[in-house]
Amino acid sequence: MQFSSGRRGPLAPDIGAGLTVALVSIPEGMAYALVAGVSPIYGLYTGMVTTIIASLFVGTNRLIVTLTNALALVAGDQLGKLPPEASMQALFTLTFLVGVIMTVLGLFRLGSVIRFVSKEVMAGFVFVTALLIVLGQLKHVVGLDSERDTNKLFQAIDILSRPGDWNAQATVVGLCSIGVLLALERTPVRRFADILVIAFAGLMVVLLGWTGVEIVAYIDEVPSGLDALPRPMLPDFSMIPALMAGALAATVVGLSESSGVGAAYPNADGSRSNMSRDFLGQGVGNLVGSFFQAMPAGGSLSRTGVNVSGGARSRLSGMCASLMMIVILFFFGALAELIPLTGLGALLTVIGVGVMLREGRILRRAWATSRANTAIAGITILAGVFTDLTVAIFTGVVLSLIVYAVTASGEFRFLALTRDAEGRWREIPPPAALAPGEVAVVEMRGPANFASVHSLDDIFPDTTEAQGATLVLRVRDRNLESLTGVEWLEGLHATLSRNGARLVLAEVGPELMRTLEATGLAEEIGGANIFPASEVVFAATESALASTRRGAA
Repeated sequence: MQFSSGRRGPLAPDIGAGLTVALVSIPEGMAYALVAGVSPIYGLYTGMVTTIIASLFVGTNRLIVTLTNALALVAGDQLGKLPPEASMQALFTLTFLVGVIMTVLGLFRLGSVIRFVSKEVMAGFVFVTALLIVLGQLKHVVGLDSERDTNKLFQAIDILSRPGDWNAQATVVGLCSIGVLLALERTPVRRFADILVIAFAGLMVVLLGWTGVEIVAYIDEVPSGLDALPRPMLPDFSMIPALMAGALAATVVGLSESSGVGAAYPNADGSRSNMSRDFLGQGVGNLVGSFFQAMPAGGSLSRTGVNVSGGARSRLSGMCASLMMIVILFFFGALAELIPLTGLGALLTVIGVGVMLREGRILRRAWATSRANTAIAGITILAGVFTDLTVAIFTGVVLSLIVYAVTASGEFRFLALTRDAEGRWREIPPPAALAPGEVAVVEMRGPANFASVHSLDDIFPDTTEAQGATLVLRVRDRNLESLTGVEWLEGLHATLSRNGARLVLAEVGPELMRTLEATGLAEEIGGANIFPASEVVFAATESALASTRRGAA
């Protein structure tokens, strides 16, 4: 590495970016652990272990994999359902399960599976996650916890209704921290705004001697030296059945977030990101992290943004971030105990409100595009507020799939094709009925899934009076996706045969041909009535029509 002539060597940008990410990750990691209701040290362990392992394997080489606000909230929901004495082992077991699922998806190259989660649903989920974080941090910002055993919305309303009970010292520090953070984000040092506002809150408490403000030390000890390094600990595999639903929800959340991050920050060298490789990297990172007291992690938009803006060029930046975090905590870890909880709450509040504004803009735009999907996002938000995030994400995903299936089934249709006087093929509406002796060319359009097949008889031309007719059915780039489709085609052939008409299949692709042969339908229809597709569009259709003319002759 050379630094001659004042120029940075090739590794300098990654090292500099890694240092910036490490400084930002310390307060954010602690804050997100606070969201989950666990010791801040576990958020730091995630940045130490999971980030460096994931950086070795991900395909988006500037992606920072670490604890995020959404994953912290999902983890907190899962831990809240368990006895306090079991929560720590459950946390690491949850991380292990998330790692297993992500790794399997990556190994089997199932990166495209995340596309079944619509943008609207993820926007709704991220919005409600941010909302719950803001509501949940109100108790730290004003120094008053609600005694109501209900959801965060009603707890926040209870806290706001009792301003006389607020901790005046915590409230002043919290509100000042919010103001300072907003001001710093408009300055050249905005990349370090998180660490600076935490330092500001800590100094404010120390200089004013406000002992009434809760600090991190009240929750747990933050070690330094060799004690700052995470110790190996086995997950409790007996808890897997109880945590599986939460692990699936956390996986969907983590991978959905990371897919958006990868798209927003592609590789600096111009190479394409590989979503399946990103899945694998996150999975391996979580698997290793689960044995070193790490929390579930995924691609972080905020930390990746800091990494890129810091000049990162390669995966080395993520590795440097973890190593530098270890060095910082080794020498200065004990200082983290002095961080006021109201400062962390202020940081999370500003982050949460910013996320809500961003996702709110996405939802407003989505309303003009698809009101059905935006309504699902609204339902996802309500489910998150009044039940929990696991229910919210599965509700959104299931409703999205239902809407997709209904929409796809409605897009299937038939078109008739005819040649004009100049020999050009034109599309026309299909006839209501197939006339006796007629030769008709009909084409299938749209996804032929099992849902759409049920409506085929309603939109297909009537063939009851088709004596001596020939139906040429173009099926180019189509396959019968289920037994339902096979049985429909079998029924159509039987009806035409019974009425003295002929069915001809044109432009049959290899996949459909295998289906026809495997089900015996190819033999029923007859090889003379099946014309395979070729590179020349309409060549098989022309051959099919020629066969009808030869038959008529």
